[in-house]
Amino acid sequence: MNIIEWAEEYLLSNGFTLTGQPEHVRTTPWSSVTRFATSTGYIYLKHTPELLALEAGIIQILHDQFHASVPEVIAHNAELNCFLMKDAGRPLREVLKKKFDAAFLCKAIDQFISLQLAVADHINLFLDMGVPDWRLDKLPDLYKQVLSKKDMLIADGLSEIEISKLEMQLPKIFKLCEKLSDYGIKQTIVQPDFHDNNLLINDRSQNITVIDLGEIVISHPFFSLINCLQQAKKHHGLKDEDEAYLQIMDACLKNYMNIESKKHLVDAFEAAYTLWLVYGVLATDRLMNACGKEKLMSFQPGKLTDAFKELITVCIAIDG
Repeated sequence: MNIIEWAEEYLLSNGFTLTGQPEHVRTTPWSSVTRFATSTGYIYLKHTPELLALEAGIIQILHDQFHASVPEVIAHNAELNCFLMKDAGRPLREVLKKKFDAAFLCKAIDQFISLQLAVADHINLFLDMGVPDWRLDKLPDLYKQVLSKKDMLIADGLSEIEISKLEMQLPKIFKLCEKLSDYGIKQTIVQPDFHDNNLLINDRSQNITVIDLGEIVISHPFFSLINCLQQAKKHHGLKDEDEAYLQIMDACLKNYMNIESKKHLVDAFEAAYTLWLVYGVLATDRLMNACGKEKLMSFQPGKLTDAFKELITVCIAIDG
């Protein structure tokens, strides 16, 4: 039985009436999403490689134990690495592209940070189910492991000189991890691709649902927020000095103001940015392991190289 047959059989045997043919809405090396039109609304089928097949379990914990606004999973097939979930609305990016409203994005950020804070004292729930442990004390060794794959890095476009430069950054990365650890910010779940296209908004209720949770790891919460800010710059043309950008930045920091001063939080954010680039390297390597490096490198050629080169540039800039 393939995943489409399983999904159709489940839906039909559980009272759903299918009103059209399955529609493939996304296909990448790391996931495929198929939409089923039913008499009670859309149902989505998501399939991932085995090494990324944690999403349904992650969603259930977030929903059941933390009352998070996440997709409603209605069925899960562990053998086929897929699950079915109900429609939760349209991407927030669609709304913001028509008329950018920083308040919408700030609401979503505040909601996600509240979840991160709630989870911070319960990370073993996720570690026990196999969510990767990328806490700051482990980041330098994980970075070294990726750098040791020299043949892969050269095949992706890095030179041996660049690899040597990256190896020389290890003491700096270690110190940044120590510095960031010294702030009173607990490590928690990190959604590596947290941004407005992975936030769904229900047009009637205005509820915001966070999706694409299968690649969550345990690490520093600022990595999700930095990604969100970078995507806002890219897709909405925001600049650091724009009022809307500053408003979003404040939304990223306000829930931590009772832990650290704003000055300390800004300093922590600066340290986290360099380590976010390290995090991005690890995330790409994880996808290569899960999907097959040749498959991912042909789909996103040079992605790992680009992340490493940006890391070199940022580290050199730190040295001044």
